[in-house]
Amino acid sequence: MSGDCIPEHRPTALTALLNALVDRIEAKPFVERRRDISFPLSAGTWPEFFSIALHGERMFVWGALEALQTQPGFALVLDQRRGQRDLDIWERSPKLVIAAQAEAFLRDETGRQPSAVVAWMAQWRQAVLARFSNAALCERLLSRPILILQRSPEQVLERLAGIPALASENLMLHEVAGRQFWGLSKVLNGHQEAIALLLDMEVCPFPDKPVQLLVAVRTADPAAPILFVENAATFEAMAAGRLSAAEGFVLIYASGYKASARRLRQPVGSSVYFAPGVFERNAALGISILAWLHGTDVTRPVYFWGDLDFSGIPVGRSNSPTFGRLNSPT
Repeated sequence: MSGDCIPEHRPTALTALLNALVDRIEAKPFVERRRDISFPLSAGTWPEFFSIALHGERMFVWGALEALQTQPGFALVLDQRRGQRDLDIWERSPKLVIAAQAEAFLRDETGRQPSAVVAWMAQWRQAVLARFSNAALCERLLSRPILILQRSPEQVLERLAGIPALASENLMLHEVAGRQFWGLSKVLNGHQEAIALLLDMEVCPFPDKPVQLLVAVRTADPAAPILFVENAATFEAMAAGRLSAAEGFVLIYASGYKASARRLRQPVGSSVYFAPGVFERNAALGISILAWLHGTDVTRPVYFWGDLDFSGIPVGRSNSPTFGRLNSPT
């Protein structure tokens, strides 16, 4: 029997089954499977068929299903025990076994060709396993692909393999990404572990770009409390002395979640820019601010000035693990 024997006007129930099979493939592509797909045919998996009331209509749909077995990669398996043979065929615990060869037919029949991402990911898996023998590195790259749809997986991995040549240079992660991956400076975000495995190092040698902090003061006290300010306009007004609530504070502008970054307290993790005159008027003040920022002190009073809304409150709370308990200025 050839594919021509499949009914030209396919029953709706069979169309639903074909789509369910494609759903199963897309949930976990064949390249990620070690076995064929075993799809039990039951009221739970194929309700469109088992809701048919007329026996004759069921037989018609089942005949169309059996015709699928002529296609490569399809097999219909039944319970062959003697006690099952007097039952209707769909009552004999039937299941479809689908091999990889069936995917092309299923996609043609349903009109559901693989998306660009699905196709790229399948190629990525093959390319990773072909290029690298380090099992830990392969596992990491398969779980977190470096997805650049405009380039083939082989091209992306070729650029990744070139990173060791940059290990001796004093570069930030964004600089490495920009150099290696066609100017895409953010594409390596979250891939530090893969880079460390590639270089056979404990940690990735390329740091994140530092958080930039603007610092102004409304005090001469080297031990003055710190006030993080989320809003740029408010920071400018405080630095200029137009808001009395800022008096007596060291003011640090860090928008959004910047102040919650743990790397902020490491010299390579933050770049500090002082307002004009801070060092000139009081050198000890500037030195004390840097010593506190890049130290481990969590006892110095730290305050947060931000919006009291659904986004501002979590921003303030997120800073506590980095600097200890945060307060609100009164």
